[in-house]
Amino acid sequence: MPHSTNHLVEMTMKTIHALAFAALIAFAVPVANADDAVAAKPQPARTAAVAPVAQPAPVKLSQQEKMKFCAKEATGKKGAERKAFMKSCLSKKA
Repeated sequence: MPHSTNHLVEMTMKTIHALAFAALIAFAVPVANADDAVAAKPQPARTAAVAPVAQPAPVKLSQQEKMKFCAKEATGKKGAERKAFMKSCLSKKA
């Protein structure tokens, strides 16, 4: 009689192990497929979860640097158009 009790316990344990393994596979397969689906589809950017990036303080340009910058930007302009552009460019706060 002790032999049949051991056999019953052994069969119960094997059944429990088999069910646990089946449950593990049943839950793992959809999760693995979900990861592939997420990787395949680009997700829209989530702006609410991203902390705002602090903008660097504007750099104060010297008058000479401003002249260089505005002259470069005025390339191709002639006469009164260039003069008006340079005046507005140099008067901007930067």
